[in-house]
Amino acid sequence: MEQNLTAGGAPPMPEPDPARPYTVGTLRYSLLGVIGVSFWLILGGSCFGLLAWMMVPTVLPLSLSQFDASGATIGLIVGSIPSAMNFIMNPILSTTSDRTRTRWGRRIPFLVTATPFVAGFVILLGWTPQIAELLHGAGFLPSVRLQTLGILLLAFCAVLFQFFNLIVGSIYYYIFADVIPHRFIGRYMAAMNIGGMVTQLVFNLWVMPSVTDHLPWVYTVVGIAYFVTFMLMCVFVKEGKYPSAERPENEGLPLWLRIYNWVALYFRQCYRHPFFIFLFLGTALNNASTTCRQVFNLLFATRELGMDAAQYGKVMAVGAFVSMGVIMLTGWIMDKIHPLRVFLASGVIVILANIWGYYFVFDYHSFFTVGIAIIAVYAIQNVSNGPVFVALFPPEKYGQFCSANAMLNSALLIFANYLGGIAIDLFGYRFIFVWDTLFTIAATVSLIYVYIKWKQYGGAEHYVAPPTD
Repeated sequence: MEQNLTAGGAPPMPEPDPARPYTVGTLRYSLLGVIGVSFWLILGGSCFGLLAWMMVPTVLPLSLSQFDASGATIGLIVGSIPSAMNFIMNPILSTTSDRTRTRWGRRIPFLVTATPFVAGFVILLGWTPQIAELLHGAGFLPSVRLQTLGILLLAFCAVLFQFFNLIVGSIYYYIFADVIPHRFIGRYMAAMNIGGMVTQLVFNLWVMPSVTDHLPWVYTVVGIAYFVTFMLMCVFVKEGKYPSAERPENEGLPLWLRIYNWVALYFRQCYRHPFFIFLFLGTALNNASTTCRQVFNLLFATRELGMDAAQYGKVMAVGAFVSMGVIMLTGWIMDKIHPLRVFLASGVIVILANIWGYYFVFDYHSFFTVGIAIIAVYAIQNVSNGPVFVALFPPEKYGQFCSANAMLNSALLIFANYLGGIAIDLFGYRFIFVWDTLFTIAATVSLIYVYIKWKQYGGAEHYVAPPTD
């Protein structure tokens, strides 16, 4: 399908239509149309979040622990390797998708291509123990122990799953800015977070009790559900027409020199100003603070506190339910006092909750109380994180600065996940509280610097981003 562009290279703006008054780019919607496209995006995003926030950090460590994998090995496979991949892939994918032009849009082709592979490798992860036993029984690599073979196969499938999942993750979080009218972005983000919480509630309440005895089928059902919902999203979400992609500067130069110039410009713009460096560092440290809890929380509950998977799921489900109300309240508060203030305050609450948990969590009931408090405050951080970027990043380079932030986050997570696993091996599962506290303190200190400079650059009323060129 050819794009009809104006002489300046931009697609023509849609004509006014009282029946479809809401626009973004060349797309025009009625209110019902906005609700419809939001529904499909949230449905796909909820299943993506189920993989990213439940299956990978919670269920995959359980699979690895079946083969007696150490904490360091679990941290390496679950967190460090994907973070290293994201460090390289995120800026490449974000830049490439920005410049892609097809009849189906610039984002959808990436999602359609990667989704079947994501679903397939999720299902393979579930059946890896059985595959390992079959191969070991057939004499495959006879000198390798069954436990080692199982870990190797899980690592192989996990890496390939993460490769394709990173393609989806890098693209999905850009598409809503292309298809959702910007006047609805705030409400869409709140609805998306609530949709994710509902999915987590359902998973934790009705699926988590089955992970111990029916783990392969949990992976299989989640993989199929992900495939169906994400492909439906790709069918029903339509992208508009885009301006012609800008021709790269210095196009006549050798390829290696063009790449060098692009990388040099990218790093000079994104990392030259301390304000943005400390903002990136603050969010990176905050993400690193959660690595031990994400990966080892279920093992802490079951192996140290004597809980079963059903009890753990109940805590997570109630936490998700409480978080839905917290998210709605947080959205209102952010509009009143600015998302940076909310994000900074949430760090202080995380520190207090972890100190409380370290000294007082010793059974199901205390885990229930502290767990819900921590889940709720994590929800505050998640819902305020994006608005902080929208408020502080240069609007003309928003995607670029998002990828720069992701790169620094990934660089830190490469080491944090592995070292967190080593720390758990040395100090036990209770160390998740200490780890979270130390990293959140460091993140809060970094963000205090950002807050002071933000006030100097105009604050809530008159903020102007520091120069990047």
